[in-house]
Amino acid sequence: MEKYIDKLYALLHSPIITPYNLLENAKLDNYNYVKYYKGSNGLIAEMQCVNEDAVEVTFFYEFNIKDELNTIIMKDHQSIEVMFNRDDEIKNVKDRIHEFTHMKEKSIS
Repeated sequence: MEKYIDKLYALLHSPIITPYNLLENAKLDNYNYVKYYKGSNGLIAEMQCVNEDAVEVTFFYEFNIKDELNTIIMKDHQSIEVMFNRDDEIKNVKDRIHEFTHMKEKSIS
């Protein structure tokens, strides 16, 4: 349970990754570009790279006004997939904590 509490704390109080952390990716050989622009809720980092299957993939990292990561979206020529959503992760961790405490209460009863 402690690991879930630690994870919840990090999701609530940590940026997880900042726009500045992503800049180094531009130096990698498999990256075509890393660019930043303003979105409606904060900064967006767009990065295009070639994955291990030689497919061009574009990632969109969306940050809030405090530069905290909100979502990561991956897009290739066939699909768009949400790789990370902070709100969903918070809900999932809270659900796990609730399940754990509920099971613990049942075992005590």
